[in-house]
Amino acid sequence: MKKVSPKIVTKSYNSFNVHNIADNYSFFHIDITDDKKFLEGLCDFLLSEDNLIRYATNKSAVNFEPTLRNFITLYRELNNFIDEENMDSFEFDEEIEAVVSEEFDEIGEENGKRVIRTSKIGRIGEYIFHIFLSDYFDFNCIIPKVKLTTDKNMSIHGIDVLFLNKKEETILFGESKVTNKIANGIAMVNKSLLNYEKEIREEYMLVLTNNHLKLNGLEDVFPGQTEVCLTFDDFINSTKIKNIGVPIFIAHGTELNHEEILDSLERKIKRKKYFNLDTKYYVISLPMINKKVFMNYITSVIRKKMEVYNASVNKR
Repeated sequence: MKKVSPKIVTKSYNSFNVHNIADNYSFFHIDITDDKKFLEGLCDFLLSEDNLIRYATNKSAVNFEPTLRNFITLYRELNNFIDEENMDSFEFDEEIEAVVSEEFDEIGEENGKRVIRTSKIGRIGEYIFHIFLSDYFDFNCIIPKVKLTTDKNMSIHGIDVLFLNKKEETILFGESKVTNKIANGIAMVNKSLLNYEKEIREEYMLVLTNNHLKLNGLEDVFPGQTEVCLTFDDFINSTKIKNIGVPIFIAHGTELNHEEILDSLERKIKRKKYFNLDTKYYVISLPMINKKVFMNYITSVIRKKMEVYNASVNKR
């Protein structure tokens, strides 16, 4: 008997049409066929004061007010996105060397391992991912990871986003990539997912049990558990959780056919269960036409906004 393919569902969200099939979502900006309007509209949405202040304060319900404190907060947050002093990196091996060479110009070495520098791209990608998970899916951000990547005392490797689905009492450990081609993003995601249990265990030890960090919502759902559970395996046994979430975000250029994009996400992302728990995936695509053009444009908008916020502070 021939298998019936699920029907694609399309919903309107802000300035996007969100195409969805199963656990795959592709966010198409409404002006994606007009390069100039697309870049302007997408960056207006992403860098709106409301989105920035919600990310900076990690409060989903707050709206921007033009106060001195808020202008300074936004200035510092934008500076984190383009800060070149604190460098993030991504290790790779021969298995995805062709993909990495196609995506990145500068390849370096750390501790005998080949790495690429992903600071600006990675932080902006994580920020966009954060907006969609918070605003569209209504998940709770435990802590924005850019706060950790700019802290010299914290590891810059590991899980890209940490969220909480309060309704289902599920912790979400997310992976974010920004690539020229969706196929390259999928290859890099699959590489990261190979050792994801190890990454999650380390994230628990470094972040979720760190008493010096302000973790939003975790204590509400799992009161006192991180204080009495040494490892994530102990946490699973103590809380009796049945599932975890793995959101995946790929911002990509080139591909503009939502049916082909969703098909690639469905067939090529290598989903698996972790810790023998039900593992729910949320696979998100954001077509951006051209990675280099988009990154150059959003960086220029960030710098202009920083000038405006700086001027607003100096007037007071």
